[in-house]
Amino acid sequence: MNKLRILKYAVYAVEIALSLLIQGTPYLLPEVYGGKAVLMLPLALSFAIFESDIPSMVFAVICGFLADCSYSGPIGFYVITLLILCFTVSNLNGSYIKTNLLTAMLLAVIGIPVIIFLQFLFYYVFAGYTDAWSFFARHYISRIIYTIAFVPVFYGLNKLLNKHLK
Repeated sequence: MNKLRILKYAVYAVEIALSLLIQGTPYLLPEVYGGKAVLMLPLALSFAIFESDIPSMVFAVICGFLADCSYSGPIGFYVITLLILCFTVSNLNGSYIKTNLLTAMLLAVIGIPVIIFLQFLFYYVFAGYTDAWSFFARHYISRIIYTIAFVPVFYGLNKLLNKHLK
């Protein structure tokens, strides 16, 4: 493994740590209409856009594990869903899709709502909570939009990183 790749993965690790710190610090990242952004989702997606399948899957597992831990749910939901999303994106990248911001936003507009909606289904609807759909409207729609808003930030940061480390 060459030194530039090690440096790039170290910067990815710093991005993960800073994102977790920003996401987990109370009142640092404000809630918008009762929903807080899940920063690990756009971060893992940006890694998958710029990496091949194995590194993107490794970072998907790391981001998924940290997202599972930070939302105090059962370990495994975000790991599995991010693993599937990042594997799909990294395999589509290059041969079927071009790497640009429009593609990243399109993938985010499709992938992030699916993951957050599945989380809602498993933890609220299937658990039998009453009035779950109004809870979705009050908290989850804003969480989806707020999370997607971070895609250009992480995409731009990782595009700049990959451009300078080629």
